Amino acid sequence: MKEHVFPWRGVTTAIMLAAMISVPGVAECEESWETLLNAAVVAREQARYREAEALLLQASHELERVGPGERMAAVLNQLGLVFQEEGRYDRAKSSYEQALALWERGQGLDHVEAASILHNLAEIYQEEGDVTGAERLYLQSIKIAERRLGVGHPDVAIGYNNLAGLYRKVGRFMEAETLFRLALSMARLPHGETTIDPAPLLNNLAALYKEKGLYALAEPLYEEALTLRRSRFGDRHPAVAISLNNMANLYHAEGLLEIADQYYRQALAVSLSAVGPEASLTGRILANWAWLLHERGFMDEAKLQYERALVIQQKTMGREHPLLAVTLERYASLLRDIGQPLEAGLIAGRAAAIRAH
Repeated sequence: MKEHVFPWRGVTTAIMLAAMISVPGVAECEESWETLLNAAVVAREQARYREAEALLLQASHELERVGPGERMAAVLNQLGLVFQEEGRYDRAKSSYEQALALWERGQGLDHVEAASILHNLAEIYQEEGDVTGAERLYLQSIKIAERRLGVGHPDVAIGYNNLAGLYRKVGRFMEAETLFRLALSMARLPHGETTIDPAPLLNNLAALYKEKGLYALAEPLYEEALTLRRSRFGDRHPAVAISLNNMANLYHAEGLLEIADQYYRQALAVSLSAVGPEASLTGRILANWAWLLHERGFMDEAKLQYERALVIQQKTMGREHPLLAVTLERYASLLRDIGQPLEAGLIAGRAAAIRAH
């Protein structure tokens, strides 16, 4: 599971933005919207997504009295992050586009906050399979960040990391590895009070090595990321579930199926506890586990988990997402193996239609 890292996402962004942008006549809502926004950021980082969404919608209502502007853009950007982390990509894209339009009409795009929104929108383009559009937005975001923050700034490293993820996805492995290593080295350098979590960067470089069959290089990176996340978040956080899922994927690829099964079960338990049974993350873990169960010959349980995963994925990703096609193809393979060729053909046809879309 490739991990995206989001720059300029902390509570301090809202505080800095409030200080930077002065709007006459709105002192009465100044404290209220800012407090709501900062509380929403904290809730989102703790995976309390419904609470974060409610707080952000309340903040947007507070700001409606003074009209659209960069403050509203900050709220919309955070709302986009909530939707994105939940797998609600259509709503995330709409929020980012509205936020970007507000910056473009107001201060222009040559600002750190605008670069953050461009970056986040690039993530959605990548999820949708628009490689050209995603690369263009990543490069635009990185260029602005380098100019405004400096070439060696940790937030620029985040841009490199996610651009590397795009290159990895399309098979440009040498470029991806170079950027992943550059991003990781930048993230580990001291840079005043600015720090970023290296765990997603470790996971992404490990995933690249896994895809190339370099399992001995991937395993210690995944283990380091899991240790960092457990230390930072405890045992019940979606980031920990992602790391456990990544470990399971590695052992699955190596053919260590019983160990992989243990990690998938742990990942699922954490995801259910952290984000619930209908979350996108839960659906992805279920789909991976179902594939493993199928390979191990546990057909009835594999069928059940595939069906659970498909319900979640169709709800959270929509009916045209490439990952849904992967799950459908694997489910069709299972149906053929258990003697249901007609049903398998129908499911495989749905997967083919998604891929042709």
